[in-house]
Amino acid sequence: MSIIPQDFYFEDTTKVAKALLGKTLHIKTSGKEQLARIVEVEAYLGIKDPACHTFGGRQTPRVKSMYLSGGHSYVYLIYGMYNCLNIVTRTEEHPEAVLIRAVEPLPIPAKFEKSQLISNGPGKLCRHYKITKEQDGVTLWRKQSDLYLSDDGFKVSKSQIVARPRIGVDYAGEAAEWPLRFYLADNKFVSKK
Repeated sequence: MSIIPQDFYFEDTTKVAKALLGKTLHIKTSGKEQLARIVEVEAYLGIKDPACHTFGGRQTPRVKSMYLSGGHSYVYLIYGMYNCLNIVTRTEEHPEAVLIRAVEPLPIPAKFEKSQLISNGPGKLCRHYKITKEQDGVTLWRKQSDLYLSDDGFKVSKSQIVARPRIGVDYAGEAAEWPLRFYLADNKFVSKK
């Protein structure tokens, strides 16, 4: 299992989003490390994307982490109750990110039941893994971090990747229809089909 290097995150955000599918997220909380496979993501294209928090060059305390270099975390609160985990991409001049919409816990229990869908949505996965604003701005390419990503050799073919419009961004006009949500076909942890 090799840690994903920082330069992986400097690429085009759409490319990074697809490449994150199948990668392993390591979460360290309460003195233990948990693993999860990324199975659903959404790309947000910065200042040119009306659905992105940095659209038009917006800079607020909330989006400070999006102006870090690629490979940092961006955690924000929605509806006053749900945290969402994003992976910052590109450079400080291009504040873009990939939302982690769903992960598959590793290892999967031998007797899996639908009631065990504890990470099939951005708010649910943060709640389950106790990801909070405390993990905002974390470096994701260092094993010492509370969050980091690795590649365990899990293979994803182009034919397995489904592209659809993002969820919950109706306010973004025609950008709401951009096919920037990517997920692994037939994975039971995907939030919505």
